[in-house]
Amino acid sequence: MTKAHTIRCLAVLAATATSFALAIPAANAADGAEYSPSVQRAAVNALSAHAGIGGDQALRHLKAQPAIKALGTQLTSRLGDRAAGFFLDPKSEKPVVNVLDPAAAQTVRAAGGTAKVVHHTNADLKAAKAKLDQAAGVPNTAWGIDPSTNQVVLTVSDAAKGAGLTSLLATAASLGDKVRIKHSTGTISTQIAGGDEIDAPQWICSAGFNVNRGGQNYIITAGHCTQGGPSWSGIGPSVDSSFPGTDYGLIQNDSGDAPGVVDLYNGSTQTITNAGDAQVGEQVCKSGRTTNLTCGTVQALNQTVDYGNGDVVNGLIQTDVYSDHGDSGGALFDGGTALGTVSGGDSTTDYFQPVTAAIGAYGVSLN
Repeated sequence: MTKAHTIRCLAVLAATATSFALAIPAANAADGAEYSPSVQRAAVNALSAHAGIGGDQALRHLKAQPAIKALGTQLTSRLGDRAAGFFLDPKSEKPVVNVLDPAAAQTVRAAGGTAKVVHHTNADLKAAKAKLDQAAGVPNTAWGIDPSTNQVVLTVSDAAKGAGLTSLLATAASLGDKVRIKHSTGTISTQIAGGDEIDAPQWICSAGFNVNRGGQNYIITAGHCTQGGPSWSGIGPSVDSSFPGTDYGLIQNDSGDAPGVVDLYNGSTQTITNAGDAQVGEQVCKSGRTTNLTCGTVQALNQTVDYGNGDVVNGLIQTDVYSDHGDSGGALFDGGTALGTVSGGDSTTDYFQPVTAAIGAYGVSLN
């Protein structure tokens, strides 16, 4: 694969039920729900396997995701502290909204959503996460709120060791059923390794999304890739790195080639039309130089991950999308909507930096 081809494809890479009613909005092209045939096929297959539903239902849910997300967002906004987040359910094809009282549940059902009465408020769960934040410092661990279980989930890799882990687990136990411990295998690490997609003298990563500012093209990728300011062969220099804390970076793209598409590694591309925020339960896909096109489900948001060596990153998207070393910086998307870039993971779980944070920080626009 030539360098020009690489750049083109990869970088081109609430109230009461009677006081208001919300209908599921109709999806349109601006929602970014336009799927290339390859992405649609991969996403439908992954969703069918994950949710145990047929291909037709999976496709119907995939096309409806923007509208389902919009309804869930509207309902949680209107209900305020009477709601505790929401997630997408492919079997019902509705948003599932966590509520704290029967009246709020009635509001959700009247608007076309599914209500789930829970015990823990958002404030309860944020306070529990804050306790874990204070006990942080254990490599190969991650934690954040999971609305599908109304708990904070603490992920502990089998590579996590030491007295710090004992203290962290004791803190989790003191929080009772607000925290659930999940065990994983392998090392939770940033995913830099060999390949030929975008390469610098120190390492090789994957490009995320082509963007521009003031007539200059750039590539958004992982901040741990651009750390130290490497220059990228055939592309241009790194101009910024935000890592740790967050994990996004910016590369000046002087190649003269920066269309707004993502490489699918089969001779086709996915057009990117807008950027958005991921939601738990959303079916998403990723493109990276090592594992190419893979799809899966968003499991949690606002995750804190400790990669070791003091490298703690906040606000990440947790998924079961497969990626591996060399995929760092690669694109996470839902149809035509850019969602994030690969940060790291282990053998079962991968984490992505939300792309809207990078776009806002750099003042750039998608190509």
